[in-house]
Amino acid sequence: MKWRIFDILALILKKVLTEIKISTIIVVWGITTMDNFCFLEKLGFSSNEAKVYGTLIKHKALNGYEISKLSGVARSLVYEVINRLIAKGAVVRIDGEPNFYKPIEYRELLRNIKEENEKNIAIAEHELQQLVIETADADYVMNIVGEEKYIAKAKELIDGAQAEISLSIWREPFELIRGNVENAILRGIKVYIFTFENIAVSGAKIYSYNIGDVSNLFPYRRTTVIIDGEECLVGEEGDRNICIYTRNHSVVSLATDEIVLNIFWNKLIEKENLLPHGCTGADFLQAISGLAERYDITNEMTKNFLVYNYQREKNANGKKR
Repeated sequence: MKWRIFDILALILKKVLTEIKISTIIVVWGITTMDNFCFLEKLGFSSNEAKVYGTLIKHKALNGYEISKLSGVARSLVYEVINRLIAKGAVVRIDGEPNFYKPIEYRELLRNIKEENEKNIAIAEHELQQLVIETADADYVMNIVGEEKYIAKAKELIDGAQAEISLSIWREPFELIRGNVENAILRGIKVYIFTFENIAVSGAKIYSYNIGDVSNLFPYRRTTVIIDGEECLVGEEGDRNICIYTRNHSVVSLATDEIVLNIFWNKLIEKENLLPHGCTGADFLQAISGLAERYDITNEMTKNFLVYNYQREKNANGKKR
């Protein structure tokens, strides 16, 4: 009797172990057959689309029920997934009762995906390039602190000029960029320079007052670099040694207008012979004071005219002492 009980227990144990083994095989089969289509997901397939297409590739042609059963995609979802694959051109429907579905040949699928990706990449490249151009043309204003950085930026702009350079500059900072300006002239770039001092550059159009003692004429000195009428660099020496660079049209236009008006003023004074050769700062102030009186330009109107107001206040303070 004892041996019979042991036989029964042995049979039960054997059956349990067999079922466990079968279950393990089923789980492993599921892992290796239903979840090994992730490479298709990297090509733009969803997880369910990858399972359905991969199943069809293995079995050639199946109906919806068979696809669901073999792929592991729920029957409530499988037809939606099949329709998406048809729309993608990865699966074709064979009408009948029931309908059957077959995959397009994988080489054709990969070729289609490659062509579509290349087309999309070309479009993306074009659009991104446009964004880069738009960013380059942005109207931002960048602060540049320190003379060394200002001069470095001026050299960079001058070296990149395509047609024209306009400068309002003093002799000392000009000497730091002279080589770049001369190289630009050799490249055929037009160069216009306005200055209160004596600057000589072969090949440039220079408008100058040639004032000998200009150092005390202004409270600080402003330098302006305009490149191709599209971008400008403006800075001042002394305590206000913070410069700006911009492509903003309004700022570039204002900077350009200032240089042009200085040139008009210079040519008017020259034409009327209001300044002697080798003039001084005092001669210059006397000339613009005479012009202000001639054209009825009052003190109120010139209160923000930098050199005029600065000298007027300096003289007034001198008299108080």
